[in-house]
Amino acid sequence: MTHRRFHRIRFTALGDLHHQGISYRVQLENLSQGGALVGSDECLMVLPGDDCVLSIQLAEGEEPLVASAQVVHSFFSMAGVRFLGFEKDGERRLIELLQASAGLPEPPAPEQGVSPPAAWKTPFPDSPAAFPACPEGA
Repeated sequence: MTHRRFHRIRFTALGDLHHQGISYRVQLENLSQGGALVGSDECLMVLPGDDCVLSIQLAEGEEPLVASAQVVHSFFSMAGVRFLGFEKDGERRLIELLQASAGLPEPPAPEQGVSPPAAWKTPFPDSPAAFPACPEGA
């Protein structure tokens, strides 16, 4: 079993998955800094290891976030992708969205050399570490 490097958030948005000349209309199911899970009303003809481009409409009226990606899981109408790179300011926009969804403060600029505050190290509400252990005999 592999462990995820990034926390996922539930986030729904419409987008397009472009693969080998075919564009699939997809719905984003969840999102992390490292990738996304998408679903479609049609069969996604993608295989693990295939390269693709994912375009996500994060908010109405905004330019879509566009990322080059690699398929890591696929099953009929669902695909999990790992982000390989972003167009324009896509990575910054993704990080801002994730921080806002988690209610975390803005990180310091890298050149400041400041270590992250304790709030960044706390478990997310749905992680097992966020729940206290059951007392013995319970």
